[in-house]
Amino acid sequence: MNKEEIRMNLNKFLKMYFDSCKEIYREINFEKITSTQFKYLKEIYKRERVTTTELAELLQLSKPTITEFIQKFIDSNIVKRTQSEDDKRVFYLTLTDIGKTLATTNTLESIRMVENMEKILTKEELETLSTIFKKFGEG
Repeated sequence: MNKEEIRMNLNKFLKMYFDSCKEIYREINFEKITSTQFKYLKEIYKRERVTTTELAELLQLSKPTITEFIQKFIDSNIVKRTQSEDDKRVFYLTLTDIGKTLATTNTLESIRMVENMEKILTKEELETLSTIFKKFGEG
């Protein structure tokens, strides 16, 4: 097998992966989200609840910048703001169910990709592919 054939086959594999991603986005009715927005959602997801100020500090952004993104998330029902019971001046950001789904879409995408691969490959071929992928992580 020559390098060009490997490259072309890799592109077919990547197309299958990206098509799997698009399927997930369509299913959750959110087809466009930027990598920056993913980063913010994942940070909120990791912390479970965080204030806007804490999030701005964690991401090394100004509070107005983070507030603008958070408001878009709230308007899209991705994030909710909850008032602290201890200190009524403090509001926590948490993810809605949709937000949690979006924050973990990379998991959903890879699950979908494996499902699509199972339709095409035999069990043995999947095991071989898994062994190859494992080598990538070791390199």
